[in-house]
Amino acid sequence: GAGTTPSPGVVARFHLADAIFQPKIAERTAWARSHAADAVTQDRMLDAALGYLELLESAQAIAIAEDEYQHTAQLADVTDAFARTGQGLQSDADRLQTELSLRKNGVIRAQERFAVASARLAEVISLDCRYHLLPCEVTIAPIDLVTLETPHCQLLTTGLSHRAELRESRCLVAEACERLKREKYAPLVPSVLMGVSYDGFGGGNGSTISSFHDRADFDAMALWEIRNLGFGERAARQTVGSQLEQVKFQQLRLMDRIAREVAEAVAQCQSRQQQIQIAEQAIATAEASYERNTSRIHQGQGLPIEALQSIQALAAARREYLSAVMDYNEAQFRLQRALGWPVG
Repeated sequence: GAGTTPSPGVVARFHLADAIFQPKIAERTAWARSHAADAVTQDRMLDAALGYLELLESAQAIAIAEDEYQHTAQLADVTDAFARTGQGLQSDADRLQTELSLRKNGVIRAQERFAVASARLAEVISLDCRYHLLPCEVTIAPIDLVTLETPHCQLLTTGLSHRAELRESRCLVAEACERLKREKYAPLVPSVLMGVSYDGFGGGNGSTISSFHDRADFDAMALWEIRNLGFGERAARQTVGSQLEQVKFQQLRLMDRIAREVAEAVAQCQSRQQQIQIAEQAIATAEASYERNTSRIHQGQGLPIEALQSIQALAAARREYLSAVMDYNEAQFRLQRALGWPVG
């Protein structure tokens, strides 16, 4: 017979190993990218939470600065009155005016910080930065997203089971395992070669060429391939095997990082909780000192300049409390991120 067509018109060649393993590889790759997207979403949630805390802190800082300015202004008026009547020194009145100017600058700096915090938060949540955002809360308070009495082992278990990055890492390990299987079984699975041709063909006895008709050919062939006498196959398996070991070590390193982040956030929460309690005591004593100093001035038992230190101490105690609460809330949100946002 004439035999098959030496060069088919349409040729398709594929490896059956790809048909078997490539769908699984693609599936695990898609899972990994999905978990990576979840990790990015959680990072953005943390950025938004911290941005809002910064906005709230700056708003409270304005209130503290304005209150300190009002107290200093009242004290400056009294000191000036004492200086005019000869009961006090003009130098004390001048010093209070200097303090009043400094407190005014403090208010302006607090307002600047608020505007900057608003712009940064607007960037995080993709809003128009021309508009000023306002916090919903009037006062600040500690936020308890995670109970600190929870055993550390339970928190670590939660983090290892909820973190999107760890799920992504597991999918990457599974993907590398499927790639290794593909290279392992590739020499045993044939490649399939298929060809299709359509043309005319004619022939006859001797030199007679006649009886032309259409001809269609379909060819199928199975080929087993061993690259480079087997050395290529071994090199391919070693390459994929080393990639598998890399992703395994990356997974272990990620687990260690999660454990560190959980322990770090818990330690910060515990420390800052104690700082809040100490700052509350400082505010109570500073308020009592301010009340006693102003009472002595009204009773004519002291000079107004003596109350300046109590005003400064009260403002410092309030700022310390504000900083402690904001740091505690930040640590709580970072702990939530370390745990993989289980509350969500």
